[in-house]
Amino acid sequence: MDPADVLGVLAHPGGVLVDRPELTVGVLQATSSTVGFEIELVARRPLDPRTAVQRQADIRAGVATRRLLPAYDEGLDLRFGWLDAAGGARWSYPSRSNSDSGAPVRGEGGPSLRAQHLLPPLFDAASFILAWPEIGFPETVVRLALPDRATVDRNTVSIWDAPPPAVVPVDAGIAYLNDAVPVAPVEPETGRAAASPRLLHRGEHAAVVLTRLTAVGPFLSMEVRSVARGDVGARVAESAFASPESTVPELWPGASIAVLDGAGARRLRPDEAAATGRADAFEDTSEYAFDRPDGDRLDLVVGWPAAALPDVRVSVPIG
Repeated sequence: MDPADVLGVLAHPGGVLVDRPELTVGVLQATSSTVGFEIELVARRPLDPRTAVQRQADIRAGVATRRLLPAYDEGLDLRFGWLDAAGGARWSYPSRSNSDSGAPVRGEGGPSLRAQHLLPPLFDAASFILAWPEIGFPETVVRLALPDRATVDRNTVSIWDAPPPAVVPVDAGIAYLNDAVPVAPVEPETGRAAASPRLLHRGEHAAVVLTRLTAVGPFLSMEVRSVARGDVGARVAESAFASPESTVPELWPGASIAVLDGAGARRLRPDEAAATGRADAFEDTSEYAFDRPDGDRLDLVVGWPAAALPDVRVSVPIG
């Protein structure tokens, strides 16, 4: 199975793993499946008032000791890996990463790094290694409890084979309100998982998947993946990338998401989004942040007209 098309088991509730003056590292999401163990980390550094010359001098003077890392390697950012059964270090290259220099001029935050790693399947427990010697962050081993093999085997399923979600048609008279009021920037890696990955909507050739739902104080941070294949994927991809309008948030080519409240359905706009397409497939990943609703359920309206998925109502329990 393609790892991207697999629903696995929530492997970690999220939260900060390391909190040091030079660096904090948190788990944004982690899932276990028979295909592999996938973990996404966010590393944040404080605002740095030093000049470039001062930084280089401090780097040369403060490089952390290497014990598990090789004497020299090609890394410049946070290194991540795990210890094998013999205690040897197995280092991982990110399957996806991006960085942000922050806004030091405005005093609004230092640089950050977000990196996703796909490791071999891991069960029961594992020891993970974090290191960033260039900034003086020492090699740090963190041991985490993980789901057992039986649980992972039982819950690994392709999004195309998983039981369809319980959805109901949307009332034709439902009122769609203005976009949700933007919330203050959140740091989702500091929160806790509020739901496991799950299908939200699916047709024969398209699916919408909740890949992450994180509770961060009074807010929810949510990631949704929209994927279409075959002729449907090709049609969505051609339409999405043929028009510059597809870069406008409210016209983003992935699924449409709205939160139901007492007055109607409030459409969400992605805070971050990325889409890819090819001759036989289209994929979009969008992230949202919004006020957490009252109660223990998140009621959504999910639709993707471009992929022939009509609006439906779906309810997600919030843990």
